[in-house]
Amino acid sequence: MYQVIWMISLPLILNNLIMTFYNMADAVFVGQLGTTEFAAVSFVNPVMFLFRSIGLGIQIAGTSILSQLIGRDRIQEAKEYAWHVILFTVGMGLLLGLTGYLTSPWIISFMGGTGRFGELSLVYLRYIFLGVPPQIVFMGFMAIMNAQGNTKSTTLVNSAAALANVVMDPFFIFSRIPVLGLPGLGLGVAGAALATSLAHVFLMILGFYVMRRTSVTLPIAFRHVFFDPKKLKKIVTVGLPSAAGHSGSAFGFILMNTFIAKYGTSLMAAFSLINRMNDMIMMPAMGIGSGLTSIVGQNMGAGNEERIREGFIKAIRLSMAISVVGSILIFLFRYQLVYFFTPTAEALMVAHSMEYLLYILPTIPLMGLFSIFQGLFQGSGHTNHSMFMAIGRLWLIRIPAILLLDHFTGLGQRGIWIAMNLSNIAVIVYGFWVYRSNRWTRQLV
Repeated sequence: MYQVIWMISLPLILNNLIMTFYNMADAVFVGQLGTTEFAAVSFVNPVMFLFRSIGLGIQIAGTSILSQLIGRDRIQEAKEYAWHVILFTVGMGLLLGLTGYLTSPWIISFMGGTGRFGELSLVYLRYIFLGVPPQIVFMGFMAIMNAQGNTKSTTLVNSAAALANVVMDPFFIFSRIPVLGLPGLGLGVAGAALATSLAHVFLMILGFYVMRRTSVTLPIAFRHVFFDPKKLKKIVTVGLPSAAGHSGSAFGFILMNTFIAKYGTSLMAAFSLINRMNDMIMMPAMGIGSGLTSIVGQNMGAGNEERIREGFIKAIRLSMAISVVGSILIFLFRYQLVYFFTPTAEALMVAHSMEYLLYILPTIPLMGLFSIFQGLFQGSGHTNHSMFMAIGRLWLIRIPAILLLDHFTGLGQRGIWIAMNLSNIAVIVYGFWVYRSNRWTRQLV
């Protein structure tokens, strides 16, 4: 089982790390312009995640449904579902991209972005929304490939798009490209967003080509497949709880950003920076969780519950080992990492970064377990449990705790860090309770 988990998860781990560096590219290059520019780019990340949550819901639903159908050898039905997954992502991608672009000024105003910081955030957000439609469509392609265990192809495609983004970023951002000394467009924050959006277009085109060439178990047919509202409804039914969970989580982080923004740009930059560092630990665990989704789905289809439990336990062991080692490494090299991302970091930002890191690092391994539980519940089709974990962590525990600690203790930003730890512990307790209750074992497909 360890071999199976690694075979499926390793490409996803690499894919997640690549996507992390993909998203970090903007921050690393923009961080050379100044703390305000770095904070502005990071400030809108939860907004982008909110809109991508719909695509993630479709991707998770597609992977769960298709992997279970493949496990039962119902290939023709799986082909029809695959076509509906792609159809859905195209429609939702266009709708989300247009909605986000038009509502960007209101979003920045709601989040409390003002002055030059608000202006930079708005510019970045509007341009980045141009790349949402192709990004959502690619999630549909990922669902089809991942359901077949073909995670290597998604990793290769994401690697190529990430490389394209890294190459384009300095050319679009700087008037004079550092080190090379070549002339650039000098668009600053806007250039970072445009480079990322163009990379998403490249991601979609290459992803479509690779999906058509590598889908052997589930060859994609666009002819003689008719629209079936029932299949679309099934995708929505399975994907909606996951999308709602991710959306609720993203909106919770948007609200958290409004809490943090009131303490100043330096704290916002520190919060965003440490979260990016923690992402480097979380990506392997998330990859294992995503790999577990297809393992659970296919074994659910085959009725092999013992195999699922074995995979779940061993995925937990792998996640904990990686998370603990990663946390130790980040602590040891914390100052070097801060200055890597923001070479011009001021002393106040560095102090805030160190404080936040020391508070949050002990519970980071628990977030690795969170990803494993998500993989179990999503692979079994019980995405309602993953939704409750994602939403409950923020809305039932973290945000109320932040408000209570702020009102009764006057701890300031330290109250936010304490509330985050409390919510991370509570959500894992809930996950184990659901696992032990066997509610996730009921067949849904």
